Amino acid sequence: MTKAYQFSCDCGAIEFQCVGPPKVQGFCHCDDCRNFLKVPYHSVDAWEADKVTVTKGEDQLAVYPHPEKKMKRFFCKNCGETVFNSNAMDWRIVSQLLVRRQNQGEMPEDLASKSHFYYGQRIVDIDDGLPKRD
Repeated sequence: MTKAYQFSCDCGAIEFQCVGPPKVQGFCHCDDCRNFLKVPYHSVDAWEADKVTVTKGEDQLAVYPHPEKKMKRFFCKNCGETVFNSNAMDWRIVSQLLVRRQNQGEMPEDLASKSHFYYGQRIVDIDDGLPKRD
């Protein structure tokens, strides 16, 4: 049976489900994420769009498209929390911070980061033993 992961925004107005293993589990260092999210890198789990379903509060989901890039931020109209982002491939990018919060501060092993990607674009060096990909 395929595993499903349940997530919600901070206030609980939006709930969503991600089905199956993520396409990507890692730390993104790309210029696009840094620009859009205003972070030095982003720890993420990413699923294809058809693997993510809003199960509650779709009417509370707001979308902010990047003005130039094929990226979007999906957030709760009520509490403002970003529930996921999308990238140029239209994958749903879930922050591992949200994953941890949904799991009492723990990172489930099957969703833990496995590598760094776009590491050649990094602005912060990280020495954690994980593979680094450009």
